[in-house]
Amino acid sequence: MIHSDWHIHTTASYDAKLPLPTLIDAAQKQGLRAFGMTDHANYNDRSFLGNIAESQRLYEQYRVPELKFGVEFTPIAKPMYDYIAKHGTREGYVPVPQDKPYDIELALTLDEMKALGMSYSVGAAHWRVDVADARTVDNSAYAQIKEWFRQQMWLACDPRVTILGHPWSCNQTWYDDFSMIPRMMHDELGAALKENRKYIECNAGMLISPKLTDFFKRQYADFLRYMFEKGIPITYGSDCHGPEYPDNRAQCEEYLSYAGFRDGDFSEL
Repeated sequence: MIHSDWHIHTTASYDAKLPLPTLIDAAQKQGLRAFGMTDHANYNDRSFLGNIAESQRLYEQYRVPELKFGVEFTPIAKPMYDYIAKHGTREGYVPVPQDKPYDIELALTLDEMKALGMSYSVGAAHWRVDVADARTVDNSAYAQIKEWFRQQMWLACDPRVTILGHPWSCNQTWYDDFSMIPRMMHDELGAALKENRKYIECNAGMLISPKLTDFFKRQYADFLRYMFEKGIPITYGSDCHGPEYPDNRAQCEEYLSYAGFRDGDFSEL
């Protein structure tokens, strides 16, 4: 059912330990037709830009026909992005509270992506960027759902983003019952993804994590099928961080088959 992987982190990511040669060898032995390296570009500071430069270096050194060069973006609050662009670092940045959510930006421009030779990107919400300090404001389930929806809608419309990565992940608020997220949000997000010709990711972690219940995994697989039936192409992302590159496809396919997925349903870029 799954023949490619579009979300993988190498040693160029600050939180990963997967050597690129190890990835290439394992992916080829697993018979993947294509796989992509997507190291983190969380911020536009010297540290993360250095990581991306290292990712590019590794790609050029070890590239094989099946390997594609991408990046994983996370939304940044625009005031922080502007501060880093001016100073080159996040050090010294103090967010100024405001009455409306901060605007969003990404670490690289489209021209910078092209200059690096990137062919695609994964864009994913990881944390709240709407407020100065999430610990001091409304942290109700509604507030968090609203913010994840805002970020995902923004990513669905940005031309730098190819794949909406791990939708509705990185927040435990709805991990007991995914149905607390209103269906109308799925409908609106699906319409934006389809209009902007984006892919949506089936992230392995949402289907194999021992911290998540079987009930939730079935709900999440049903959500992915719901989006797929709206005409949104779906990709697979292991989100592997190493140090090895295990094959978790069979475990994921159990839940995906239950939701109605069959061989041929998953897309390659």
